[in-house]
Amino acid sequence: MEQNQPNEGQILADVAELRDRFSHTQTLYKEVAALLFFRYGVTPTANKLYQLVRKGSMSAPAQALQTFWEDLRDKSRVRLDMADMPEELQTLTGDLLGRIWQEAMGHSKQQMLHYQTQADERVALALENAQEAQQALEAGRGALKSAQENIEQLNNQLQEAGQEQAALKQDLLHAKQRQNELETEKQLTQQELRRQGEQFAQDLERLQKAIELTEERAQANERRALLEIDKERSMQTRLRQQIEEIEQANKAQRQAHEQEQNKLQDQMLKLRQELGQEQGERRAMQAALDISHSLAKEMQGQLQLLRTRSALLERENEEARRKAQQLNQELEQAQAQQARPVRLKRQLIRNDPKP
Repeated sequence: MEQNQPNEGQILADVAELRDRFSHTQTLYKEVAALLFFRYGVTPTANKLYQLVRKGSMSAPAQALQTFWEDLRDKSRVRLDMADMPEELQTLTGDLLGRIWQEAMGHSKQQMLHYQTQADERVALALENAQEAQQALEAGRGALKSAQENIEQLNNQLQEAGQEQAALKQDLLHAKQRQNELETEKQLTQQELRRQGEQFAQDLERLQKAIELTEERAQANERRALLEIDKERSMQTRLRQQIEEIEQANKAQRQAHEQEQNKLQDQMLKLRQELGQEQGERRAMQAALDISHSLAKEMQGQLQLLRTRSALLERENEEARRKAQQLNQELEQAQAQQARPVRLKRQLIRNDPKP
C-alpha cells in the first residue's frame, strides 16, 4: 500500500472537520482513528488520539481505539471452517489471510488504476513489447513482495500495539494504587475533621461557660455598684441634712448678732463677760466651720469617685458640687458677718475706760 507522508497541519484540519460532523465522543475518536490508519497510514494510539481530539477522559480514546480494532478485525477476518483445526488457530489464520487479502486488494486496485491509464498504449504495443510484459510481471512480483513486507510491518505494529496495551495496563495499575492511596488519605482527613469538630465543640462549651461566668461576675459587679450608689446617695442625704442644720445655726447666730447689736448700748457694762462668752462661741463656730469644710471636701472626693464609677450620677454630682460651693459661700458670708460684731466689740473694749 502506498502511504502518504503525515502532514500534521492537514491532520489537524481533517480532525477539526470530523469534530464538526460527529458530536458523540466515542464516534469522533473512532473516526479519527480510521482517518489516521486508512488515509495517512499512521497506527493510532490512545495518546495520539487524545492529543488530537482532547475530549472526555483518558479512558475515552482507549475504549474507542479498542472498538476500532475489534471492528477492523471483524471486517477483515476470513473464516475457515475446518473440523480438525482449533478455533484459535482458525481465528489467527483468518486474521492473517484477511490482512494479506486486504493488502493485495489495495495494491491490485492501485495497479489497476495505473494499468487503466496505459491500457491503450499497452494494447498497441503488446506484440512489440513482450519484454516489457515480462518486466511488468516482475513488477507484479515486486508488488507481491512489497505486500509481504507490509504484512510484516503490520505485525510489528500489532506488537507495538500490544506493548502499548501492556503499558496502559501498567498505568491503570498505578492509577488504582494511587486511588487506594487517595482513599486512605481521605479516611485520615475525615478522621482529622471529626477530631477537630469534637475539639471545636469542647472549646465552644468552655467558651460558653466562660461567658456565663463573666455575665454572673458582671451582674455581681452591677449589684455592688448599685449598692455603692445607694450608699453614696444616703451619704449625700446626710450631708444635705448637716448643711441645712449648719445653715439654720448660722441664721440663728445672725439673728442673735443683730439683737446684740441693737442692745449694744444697754449692755456696755457686761461687754467683757459677753466678750469671753462670744470668744467661746466663736471657737465653737470655728470648729463647726472646720467640720463643715472637712465634710465639703469629703463630699467633693466622693462625688469625684462617683463620677468615675457611673455616668448616671453625673447630674447628681454636679448638683451636690453646686450646693457645696453655695455652702462654702454661705459659710464665708457667715464668717464675715461673725467677724464684724467681734471687731465692733473689740473696738468698744478699746474705747471703754474701764479696766
